[in-house]
Amino acid sequence: MKSKSFVIAAGFIGLLGSNLSMATEEYQFLTGVTISGLLQVEARFNDGYGGKDASDFAIDELNIGIEAKVHKFAKAKISLLYEQDVTDLEIDEAFLTLGKEGSPIFLTVGQQYVAFGNFETHMISDSLTLEIGEARETALQANVEYDGFYGSIFAFNGDTQENPIGGTGENKIDHYGLNIGLAAETKTFGYDVGLSYINDIGDSDGVTGALGGETVAAALPDYQYVNALGTHVLLNMGQFSFIGEYIGALGSFNVGHLNFNNQGAVLQAWNTELGYSLNMFGKKASLALGYQGTKEALALGLPKNRYLVGLSMGIYDNTTVSFEYAHEQDYNIDETANGAAGTGNEQDRLTLQLALEF
Repeated sequence: MKSKSFVIAAGFIGLLGSNLSMATEEYQFLTGVTISGLLQVEARFNDGYGGKDASDFAIDELNIGIEAKVHKFAKAKISLLYEQDVTDLEIDEAFLTLGKEGSPIFLTVGQQYVAFGNFETHMISDSLTLEIGEARETALQANVEYDGFYGSIFAFNGDTQENPIGGTGENKIDHYGLNIGLAAETKTFGYDVGLSYINDIGDSDGVTGALGGETVAAALPDYQYVNALGTHVLLNMGQFSFIGEYIGALGSFNVGHLNFNNQGAVLQAWNTELGYSLNMFGKKASLALGYQGTKEALALGLPKNRYLVGLSMGIYDNTTVSFEYAHEQDYNIDETANGAAGTGNEQDRLTLQLALEF
C-alpha cells in the first residue's frame, strides 16, 4: 500500500513536470485534487476467553483518500482501505457529492457508509454499537445541514432480501433509512443529539456476516426485514466529554436465521464513555473510561460486557500514541446462539497504537 501511494504521488509530479504548458482549466482540475492518509500500527496482547495468551504486531488500518473538486457543484471521493488479517486492500468508499460548497442541501451517491448510527469513541477499538450497526452500501443519500440541524434520507439495494413465506425475494432498491440531529458548540460547551432508523439491521456489515455473508443472506428462506433505531448524545463541557449511544432492533429475527436461547434474536448494543482532556509533558492528551455492552448478540461473536480505559497523546504534528485496556465478559455458558454457546469466561486485552495522519 505504501508503494501505491508513492506511485500515485510520483505520477502527479511527473504529470505536472511534463505538462507545464497545460491549459488553465486542466491545471485547476489538478489543484482541486487532494490526497490524505492514515496509518495505524498496533501492538496487541490478549489472554483470551480460554486463558491462552496471544500477542502480535499488526497494521490496524491503512487508509488513503483522494478527493477531487471538479466543479463548484460536484466533487468525488475515493478511499482505499487495508486492515491486516481483516480486510484486503480494497475500495472502501467511492462516491460523488452534488451540491454547492457550503450549501445546506446536497446529495451523495455511490459506495458510502449510510447515515445510521454515530459510532463516536475515545477508544482505539471500534465500539460495540458500530459492530452491530455500521453499514457500507452503494446508496443514494440526500443530506441537509442548517444552523445546527442535520438530517439524511438514504436508499439502497442491500445484501439481504425479504423472502415472503412460500415465495422468493426481489433484487431491488427496498432498503432505506434516515437520521436527524441537532448540534452546537461554543468555547465552553457543545452537544450533538441524534436519532436514526434503518429498515433492516440485518444488512449492517456485522450482522450480514453472522447471517452467512452476502450470498447466503440474499437467499435466506422466509427472511423478513428487522427494523432498528439508533440514538446518541455527545457532550463537551470544558475539559470533559461524554459519549452515549444505543443501537437496538425493533423486532426479532427468524429463529432459523439468527437466534438466542432458541428464540429469534433481538439485537441491542450500547456505549457510554467519559473523557478528560489534559496536558502531559507539554503535549495534548486525553484520558477516557468506557462501558459497552450487547444483548442477544452472541451469534455475532461479541462480548456481553466490555470495560475500557484509554489514553491518547499527540507526540508530533499529526502523530499520536494511544493505549487501551479492555476487560470483556463473554455470554454465560447456558446461553446459546446459532449452535454456539457462551463460555462464561472473561478476557483482558491491551493495545498500544501509533497513528500518523497526512
